[in-house]
Amino acid sequence: MTDLFFRALVWLWFLPAISTLAVADPPEVHEPVPETWRTVAEMTDYQATATYEETLAFLERLELRFPQMKVSSFGISPQGRPMPLVVVSKDGFFDPRQARASSLPIVMIQSGIHAGEIDGKDASLEILRDWALGRNLDLLDGTILLFLPIYNVDGHERISPYNRANQNGPRRGMGFRTTAQGLDLNRDHMKLDSPEARAMVSVFNSWRPHLHVDNHVTNGSDHDWVLTYLYPTAPAIDADLSHWLEENLPQVFSRVAGLGHKNGPYVSYKDRLDPGKGFSTWLGGPRYSTGYFALRNRPSLLVEMHSYKPYRQRVAANKALLVELIRQVGRRGKALVRAARSADARVVRLGAMDAEPSRMIIRWAESDEADTITFPVYEWYRAPSFVSGGEILRYRRGRLATIDVPWYHKSVPAKVVSRPRGYFVEAGWPKIEQRLRAHGVVVRRLDEEIEARVESIHILKTDADDVSYQGLTRIEAEVARRASTRTIPRGTLWIPADQPDFQVAAQLLEPDAADSLFYWGLLSTVTERKEYIASWVLEDEAAKLLEDPRIAAEWKRALGEKDFAADPRARFLWWYERTKYWDDTVNRMPVFRLLQPLAMDAFRSSAVAWHERDRHD
Repeated sequence: MTDLFFRALVWLWFLPAISTLAVADPPEVHEPVPETWRTVAEMTDYQATATYEETLAFLERLELRFPQMKVSSFGISPQGRPMPLVVVSKDGFFDPRQARASSLPIVMIQSGIHAGEIDGKDASLEILRDWALGRNLDLLDGTILLFLPIYNVDGHERISPYNRANQNGPRRGMGFRTTAQGLDLNRDHMKLDSPEARAMVSVFNSWRPHLHVDNHVTNGSDHDWVLTYLYPTAPAIDADLSHWLEENLPQVFSRVAGLGHKNGPYVSYKDRLDPGKGFSTWLGGPRYSTGYFALRNRPSLLVEMHSYKPYRQRVAANKALLVELIRQVGRRGKALVRAARSADARVVRLGAMDAEPSRMIIRWAESDEADTITFPVYEWYRAPSFVSGGEILRYRRGRLATIDVPWYHKSVPAKVVSRPRGYFVEAGWPKIEQRLRAHGVVVRRLDEEIEARVESIHILKTDADDVSYQGLTRIEAEVARRASTRTIPRGTLWIPADQPDFQVAAQLLEPDAADSLFYWGLLSTVTERKEYIASWVLEDEAAKLLEDPRIAAEWKRALGEKDFAADPRARFLWWYERTKYWDDTVNRMPVFRLLQPLAMDAFRSSAVAWHERDRHD
């Protein structure tokens, strides 16, 4: 008896520890979903996905039954469709100010940015339906959820079974990748060319969610994982946020695997004909969701379902991931909120007028350093291609060749510049001001003229694409930054550095940044000459200038370069730039970098504006 009693005590002592070792919480057992509450995907055995109208009607029915859920829209598409937004809050925090003041973690779950990749929408509808039926309501404890079930609403309605050749269902058709204007919304996070992207960023500005989820479906590689993922890690995102992700997301993926949904990191082959050379799971630039939200001190989890798996299997895995992620945020959300606050505060401190000089990264690159990962790829072989005349990669389905391969997923700085105390932007550039404000960046106008020691930014060399991309011509720039004392006129825009979203401003305004406005060809007029000088006038001016021994020596050195000496246009511009008639705005950005502190009330009042906006965040 005593021995039995002792064993019982030991069991009770270790029971809590043993319970934490479980791979996944035991699934709840529910009655089958009533016919009237089944989604279109469920009713058609996952052969179809709901249309836009069917999706809205289903959400409205759920809202009537489920008071913790509110349906609204966050914008209107170019074809006139309201873009649905669903807010779920057990505490009734349906207003963004209320939500931010609550200090609860806010999660934004976005689906259909590429409207043919619609697994996340059907998974979200099933989750919302389960809550409306009273199932799994514990997931709502301590979390506020935003669902954008169909981001690209116009592309969603361009339904065809032939839209995605590499995707296994839904068989009756899925939406189209781009918007009605032919824009890819997952390339538009920085330039904000589309009304859809501007509307989505406006939602982010209002709610300031702590975690963003972007649901996609992959193309290309063939392997055993049904679900792949990508998320930012330090140094490409703040260290505290990186720590939260690396501590919590592996637990989520482990539980999802325990539920039968195999998963691994997103796969992009290093060699398209040889999976054995490994793959990349790299963050990418800020035009993508993963890169953009990292700039704003918020992690974005990219979810990529495997396109060759059946639609039913993909939706089930996508649903399991979202459920387990919401569960984990409910458990560890306070730490996520603290990490986001810490990241914001760190950017503010670095940009303060009295801060020590520092550097900032405006371009990242994939590191050559790789880890080793076990990759469950299907057996592959190279085959001759009748179409291209070269070779293609083929797979033997069902025959796994599980191998260890290099896995590239780390980021290294590719371009680093000094961190300014803020930017001045010349008046008269609405393209710049509109985008800064659309991103939620604090912008003020100077109400007085000032003298300041600043850096101007000069375009030395450009390399433009031969064809357009996203309707624009991309331009790589080589630049020089030159210090001088300038008069900054009244009406100039002032963008202070001591605000959380300053990295977005830097990305837009530094022309050699990865996704700057100049890079996208939106400021290319700065490289164009608007005035001219006759050859005979320049000839006389050059003769006068040549009397200066310094200029004469420079000219002699220039002629020593054969390419220059043989280039009439280069010679012409060399002299023109040295005359008093030259327009000094040519090849100069309308942006100045303030590097030295200025003690001015105007600066102090503008810099604290974000504190007023987000004082509860």
